[in-house]
Amino acid sequence: MATANQAFRARLRERAPLGGTFIKTPAYQQVEIAGGAGLDFVVLDAEHAVFDPAQLDQCALAARAAGTAAVVRLPDPGAASVLRVLDMGAAGVLVPHVVDAECAREIVARTRYADGMRGYSNSPRSGGYGALPMARHMQEADAGVSVLCQIEDRAGVDNIAAIAAVPGVDCLFIGRADLAVSYGVTELDHPLVAQAVDTVIQAGAAAGVAVGIFLPDADALAAYAARGVSLFVIGSDQGWLRAAALGLGGRMAAAFLQTSECNP
Repeated sequence: MATANQAFRARLRERAPLGGTFIKTPAYQQVEIAGGAGLDFVVLDAEHAVFDPAQLDQCALAARAAGTAAVVRLPDPGAASVLRVLDMGAAGVLVPHVVDAECAREIVARTRYADGMRGYSNSPRSGGYGALPMARHMQEADAGVSVLCQIEDRAGVDNIAAIAAVPGVDCLFIGRADLAVSYGVTELDHPLVAQAVDTVIQAGAAAGVAVGIFLPDADALAAYAARGVSLFVIGSDQGWLRAAALGLGGRMAAAFLQTSECNP
């Protein structure tokens, strides 16, 4: 029977539609809420949020309990950063600023035991705290780790065909904001960014590799899905909270106004 991480990776590689969100608050309750709402995965943002290792570990456990896959956006592609989150049982890694095939190959190698360089231990959560025999742990771990390469630089776009061709790369994840910065523009829909997005989508289709994207909301999801994007990270827990707070504030202001009009 496939593990939950293997099942998530299989759906990713099949380019089945997958929906998730960024978790930027280092609190396991946010993960439980997302999983309970039926999201396919969460991305624990260790690059732009203030997660420490213990908080990441709690959130990875919460994802498992809530039945959703935990993908970790790494602060860097170093071997130690990769190993730490895989030992926690993360379903995958989202690696920022992948700019060429050599970078992609190194990342894949750091996630693999066989033909890779992942340091072995079956004592953490990923190995059942010592319960999994060595051969089984290695097989399940290698088969269950998803590698998502974030394409957010001009160089990454220029080298996208070679990146997509690296065995073990499961998804090309488009970061439009950093692409805009890399191209020297400040609009996410600037023609240079739009062309870069098209290039990545076409490369994914040609290589049979999933393409993912971040969107602030679901308004454009159908349009991107029609173009071949299959993995969507929509907003963040902070975004939900801000939207709910603004909505509540607006309703309260309207109610107070109505009360004052009724009681001049």
